[in-house]
Amino acid sequence: MPKIENTTGMPINLIIDELKSDDIRKRIHSVKHLDLIASTIGPDRTKNELIPFIQELLDDDDEVLIELVDSLSRNFVELVGGQVQVLLPTFEALCRVEDASVREKAANQIKKCLTQLPDQKKVEELSIGIIKRLNDSDYYMAKNAVAILIPAIFNQVSQNNQNDLINIILKMSQDQIPQVRKFTSMYFQDLVKHFPLVNETFIQNILNSFIKDEQDFIRMYIVDALIQASKTPFLQKQQNFVLNMFKQLAEDQSWRVRYYFCDKLAEIGEAVTKEGYRKNFQNYHLKFLQDNEPEMKSIAALKIERVSTLMDPEDILNKLIPLLKSIQSDTNAFVRNALASSVLALCPIIGKKNTSEQILPIFLTLLKDQDSEVRITLFKKLSLITNVLGVDSLSQSVIPALTELAQDKNWRIRASTIEVLSFFARAIGPEFLSDKVLKLLLDWMGDKVFSVRQTAIQQTAQLISILGLAWADKNLLTKIWAFQSIQNYLHRLTVLFTINQITSQLNNEYIIKTIVPILQSMAKDSVANIRSNVCRTSIQLAKEKGGNVVDPMKKILQTLSDDQDAEVKYQAKSALESL
Repeated sequence: MPKIENTTGMPINLIIDELKSDDIRKRIHSVKHLDLIASTIGPDRTKNELIPFIQELLDDDDEVLIELVDSLSRNFVELVGGQVQVLLPTFEALCRVEDASVREKAANQIKKCLTQLPDQKKVEELSIGIIKRLNDSDYYMAKNAVAILIPAIFNQVSQNNQNDLINIILKMSQDQIPQVRKFTSMYFQDLVKHFPLVNETFIQNILNSFIKDEQDFIRMYIVDALIQASKTPFLQKQQNFVLNMFKQLAEDQSWRVRYYFCDKLAEIGEAVTKEGYRKNFQNYHLKFLQDNEPEMKSIAALKIERVSTLMDPEDILNKLIPLLKSIQSDTNAFVRNALASSVLALCPIIGKKNTSEQILPIFLTLLKDQDSEVRITLFKKLSLITNVLGVDSLSQSVIPALTELAQDKNWRIRASTIEVLSFFARAIGPEFLSDKVLKLLLDWMGDKVFSVRQTAIQQTAQLISILGLAWADKNLLTKIWAFQSIQNYLHRLTVLFTINQITSQLNNEYIIKTIVPILQSMAKDSVANIRSNVCRTSIQLAKEKGGNVVDPMKKILQTLSDDQDAEVKYQAKSALESL
């Protein structure tokens, strides 16, 4: 049995006592450490005392139950001496609670426990008992676990029990409560995998029942079941049935069902083969790109990258790309953003000439999009077009867009834009990083938002690793070191944070010649926070670089050990002692 160390800082007796506390925060804390309690008291007391007590917690608040199922899911089988049967009643009870995530986790833990039982007869006896009790429960939500458990044990039970399970699923698929039908629809895909143990008539009857359901959230999960059925011999036996069912879903009156179908188009294509996709479903994707619902156009645009691999290149050129040209200026930003995330995936498929003639104009239009999120999304996929057309031809178009994004009001946009620099530095080399581009990086380093400044510092380290220290010192670092004389202390901190970030890339000679004078100067800064960070930087350099760097760092720390600020003084002395 694993021994778990108590890192809570609390006596184990107090952790146990707080399981009964009136304060929910204390109960949650104790429940999080059930494995620690079990490890301390041993498997016998865990089985005979702790598990029965846990069952008294099952009426607790959802927050406690969420932590409870998570705690019991962590190596608890070992903590009860490998006797999984001890845990099954608790997990079964958790399958009846209101919180859906707790029910699903508990059902999955029952599945896991059953796989650890060596006796097949015992597995059948226990699993059938649990399923029938949950199915007969007065609380209809318990059927959620039934829908999860039946597919998991279906091929491990006798023919008679299989028939009973099929009857349970049939009744659940026709239950008057929509939520029960939803559970059945969601997990029916797992049962279909057992074809031909699950016979084709049964599968057809269930699917026919679902397709007529008035609730769209029940109809849409048929897609998953049909995909699974298409991966079995069921497709060969009932090809027309499967294809017709797919087509009904693609034409469903509910946009949510059509949306779900479109989201799964690539999986459908893989299941029915490229030829089957082109013949039966390609036109649906093209139709979705012209849908009146922006959500439909968005998901159809997002799927371009995957479904284009199923299409003939001629169809991409003649049927798909003309539609993309019409939605590149769609009034909905989500549609344009979806297009930006996937359109460049067509470049390797259609080749250089067609990319230049057909995709480049779309790229340039999206590059000027009024929504900065669209431009950022496009930048993240840039390599797909540069690998085909080369980077040089695009760099002049990219720099103006990059400059505009660098000044965006949204700091997340500014931070994301920074990451593009290393891509171009790697692809083109230092010639891309003109004074204009490097000024953008320096502006980011002085940004009012810390995350932007930090991202710029990290990008500086990336540029050094790509282009070398000599290039960086000449073109970039000397300008960063000049920040130490700026009045705003945040800019001065950027100098120290940059040194910390690039320490591993600096050689000792550079540190002695350039960094030491900077630290000596900043050790006299009027702001205590700056001097405190000089301590941190000095100790980092001394420990990481060693050699002739240690003595200059010690001298700086010795100066700071007499600092007027108590915290700086303490930091410097502690640092000296560690050296």
